[in-house]
Amino acid sequence: MNGIIPLIVAWLLLVLGLSYAINTVMWLKVTRVAMAHPERYLYFTVLTLALGLAIVISHNVWIFGWPVVVTLFGWIMVIKSTLFLLFPGLISLFDGWSDAFLSNWIRVAGIVLALIGAGLVWRTLLT
Repeated sequence: MNGIIPLIVAWLLLVLGLSYAINTVMWLKVTRVAMAHPERYLYFTVLTLALGLAIVISHNVWIFGWPVVVTLFGWIMVIKSTLFLLFPGLISLFDGWSDAFLSNWIRVAGIVLALIGAGLVWRTLLT
């Protein structure tokens, strides 16, 4: 995988995943505040949409292997950001989740993201 976009995505996933796994309590608080006040995260959503679009436009690779992970990540960012901008009330779907369940979800997601990010970093450094 060549180029700056896969490298940015690789490190972003690795660091963000580690942050979710290590700082779960902080991310739980961020999530609860976002549920209560989604308007506070409008700018972050616009930035996430811009980053997702940059990935999709510059790295729309649909071949089996690590490069498709970068493309999928870009599309997930675009879809998630678009849905949040058009329907901010969707975040209320998570209101019923207990703090314990949500914390576990954040921690597991962090571990998965960190592992994917580590694999992508390894692949980008090899090529």
